[in-house]
Amino acid sequence: MTSPTKRDVRHAARALRARLAAALDAEPGRREAAAEAIAATVLGFVPDRARVAAYVSLPDEPPTDRLVEALLEAGHEVIVPVVLDDYSLEWTYAAPGAVGDRATVTRRPRDTHDGSEAGWLGLDALSTCDLVVTPGLSVDRHGTRLGQGGGCYDRALVHRDPAAPVITLLHEGESSEADLPRDDYDLPVDGWVTTTGRLVRVTPRVTAPGSSG
Repeated sequence: MTSPTKRDVRHAARALRARLAAALDAEPGRREAAAEAIAATVLGFVPDRARVAAYVSLPDEPPTDRLVEALLEAGHEVIVPVVLDDYSLEWTYAAPGAVGDRATVTRRPRDTHDGSEAGWLGLDALSTCDLVVTPGLSVDRHGTRLGQGGGCYDRALVHRDPAAPVITLLHEGESSEADLPRDDYDLPVDGWVTTTGRLVRVTPRVTAPGSSG
């Protein structure tokens, strides 16, 4: 039997996300509870006085508004990405209360990408972070993350400090029991946090000698 392609898996994951996001909004107070649960769990393992890379969530994603606020209230420094036209991630300081939509998380590329423009921290800003929180449609038991398909985070995570954990936020029910399709450039994450506040740490994939994965 032919294994599903990454495109097939992504299509199914997007459909599942739409259903889960709708369910989150169908019950009063449930989205707020999810935001609080995510914030409480992530704050439980953030080092003191850390720099954290997070993101401004879109309406169908697990909410990050309370997480960003709670990190700032606790004295941490928070940076968030903006997607450039070439799908690179530029980074800037988080603003409390920011609301995510396609217009606020994308911008046209600059002539330079070295962080020299006021307010922008450069494409390699993850190298200075103690924790990286990423979006994603799914994660499997080995930490393979299924993104939206642009490769933004795979390129950005090349710059991260190897000692800094990478955690993906998921709706409860979005993690994959089956191994997700993985390309050589896909960089694994260390775990995920769900909208119920559940933290799952992954078991790294063991690659046989001479195998490409």
